Amino acid sequence: MSSAYAVRTASPGAAVAAAWSPRRAAPRAGTAAATSASPEQVRSAFAATAAELEEMAARHRAENATAYADILDTEALIARDPAFADEVVARLGELDAESAVERVTERLAATMAALDSEELRERAGDIRQVGRAVADRLAGRLDRPPPDGAVVLLAEEVGAPDLLRYAEQVAAAVSGLGGPSSHAAIVARSLGIPFVVGAPDELLDAADGLRLLVDADAGEVVLDPSADRAARAVPAAAEPGAVQALRSLPTRTTDGVDVSVLANVASAVEARRAVAAGAAGVGLLRTELVHLAASDWPSRAEHERALRPVLEVLAGRPVTVRLLDFTNDKTPPFLSGRTSTTSSLDLLLAEPGALDAQLDAVLDTARDVDLRLLVPMVATREQLVAVRRHAAAAAARAGVGVPLVGAMLETPAAVEAVALLAAAADFFSLGTNDLTVATLGVGRTDDSVGPAQTAHADVLRLIEDAVLAAGAAGRPISVCGDAAADPGVLPLLLGAGLTVVSVAPSRLDQVRALVRATSVASAGQRLAGLLGARAGVSGG
Repeated sequence: MSSAYAVRTASPGAAVAAAWSPRRAAPRAGTAAATSASPEQVRSAFAATAAELEEMAARHRAENATAYADILDTEALIARDPAFADEVVARLGELDAESAVERVTERLAATMAALDSEELRERAGDIRQVGRAVADRLAGRLDRPPPDGAVVLLAEEVGAPDLLRYAEQVAAAVSGLGGPSSHAAIVARSLGIPFVVGAPDELLDAADGLRLLVDADAGEVVLDPSADRAARAVPAAAEPGAVQALRSLPTRTTDGVDVSVLANVASAVEARRAVAAGAAGVGLLRTELVHLAASDWPSRAEHERALRPVLEVLAGRPVTVRLLDFTNDKTPPFLSGRTSTTSSLDLLLAEPGALDAQLDAVLDTARDVDLRLLVPMVATREQLVAVRRHAAAAAARAGVGVPLVGAMLETPAAVEAVALLAAAADFFSLGTNDLTVATLGVGRTDDSVGPAQTAHADVLRLIEDAVLAAGAAGRPISVCGDAAADPGVLPLLLGAGLTVVSVAPSRLDQVRALVRATSVASAGQRLAGLLGARAGVSGG
């Protein structure tokens, strides 16, 4: 009989995989006992921990994952702080080295946890992560390599380095300590990994290999879940091995409508997760995240360094690269105060050298993919014409064909202008996140608005308008917002006539399963009912 545990959500989603804890290894043979560690050995352990974190940071920075690198560098700085090591060394006379590390770590973490700022309180987890790594090194404990296949990572406190080190295999993570503002939670949300905290010791002691359901959306972890319980949270994973088997099947609705499921990515780590999960391609490659700390517009070389590792992973696949989208919640220092009054596209068009630098980099690094360019925050046909002119010139310089250029529809005004925009757009992509908040008149960071709010009738009406207008103009249209992975919204999007969706890599299996369980005709009828007298588009 399965057992269920209530937990707190730090990163949403659900996954089923085998339990695995990396920290159950015995000390290495021949390693000196921690009690006999000298001051030099203690300082060496701190330095080695810092060096490992710095090496991981450099690797992620080289792969366009600057946000991950910054988190790792933060922990490396903690390990490099001489005061941390000095305080441990000062305690060697009264405690063995491992106990001294633990005692000092507890004191420093408690001091940080007592601060007023929630964000600073969560940094206590970084201190504990470094302390554990140093203590493990002194005691001769090494993380075991994970088994083959997807795993649910279990630890007393899952850290950001844990998720990044095992990103290729972690389907979900369960932690005793931590919270939604921790670096681990930030990384988990970025990677699309379901992550829960507040797990009791009994759950963390689950045997390696035991099948676990981590349903972060419901705030629950289930040991050895029944097929019905697993199917409710992760439709594709009702039976062990079903996920892998279903990836080879067509993604087709019950009434025969084929749907293409692509991935949203921003780094090589996410691109690899998307490829491993069977993504048909990338519907949205975000290019601005790696440049959020920039002091000026990125150069061509900086764009190339960021793009090349990602595009190498995606060779041979269709990839839609979005131009820089610096907005209110994604503003680098050099644009501080300007994105609240001027759109990201207008800012880019006002700097033709910056636009050319990005286009030159994209066209040079994307030679091995089926490239499409996506223009964010489009408002007018003239904006698209200007981008197309720059793209054609960049293609001529690179000696390649001019890529397709599409427009993101992210405001009610853009949706209303689809017929006009179609004269300069080869395709359209619905950005449901911004479209929803703009339609409902709320802030982009308003906690009350999430993907489910896209099911609001006013938003759905605009989406239906966009699909109908794009179809009338003979232009394909897709959706790349978070709503495409919401189980309550996706059927309505299919009912509106959308057949191309792009979602986080971790949501690919769930979205494909939901598509296979949906009737477009029935979803269209439901949409028509929600919108009153207006009929939805149905397929057959």
